[in-house]
Amino acid sequence: MRPSPPSFYALIATLLMVFLERLPTSSALPASSSDASPRSPIIQSRSLDNWYQCYDQPGTLKRRAKYNDCARAAAQLPNLVEPKTFHRGGDVSTDPYALPMIKIYNTCQIKVDLKFGRSDVSSWLGIDIALSKIMEACSLGYGLHETTGGEIVAGSQDLILVTVGRPVANAELEAPASADGAAVTNA
Repeated sequence: MRPSPPSFYALIATLLMVFLERLPTSSALPASSSDASPRSPIIQSRSLDNWYQCYDQPGTLKRRAKYNDCARAAAQLPNLVEPKTFHRGGDVSTDPYALPMIKIYNTCQIKVDLKFGRSDVSSWLGIDIALSKIMEACSLGYGLHETTGGEIVAGSQDLILVTVGRPVANAELEAPASADGAAVTNA
């Protein structure tokens, strides 16, 4: 009598064990892979070369804004390419590297600020690239219904936090919109 061939499930189990044996252990993974908190309700990653998180989980969806509005808000940021030190405080009307800087257009607010209040070196081009990455990575929907929202770090030491999404419900951030929907607030 001939033995019966292995079942499909036994074959899958064997392949899975071989695959799992070849995965690196947690001690072999780079330190950055442990940045995502398992309790965080927001997706986190370093696959864009910068830490970022998207507002795409229940409870954070209301923080998303229309993609086109965010593109218009991003266009209000300074367009300077030379790297300089971004710092806290100062007169934002004369010093484009003074943070925090907030730009609002209709449903979208873009906020550029320092994490932990510590200065960092970058350029507005670097900030714009990080902003483009987060807007694309966190994009949901399509056409006029496309939304985006999230946070990303930038700067030579990842100390500049760029946030994109609906304006925060905070009296000091509210500014009256102009006739075309633009509102600019620099705190």
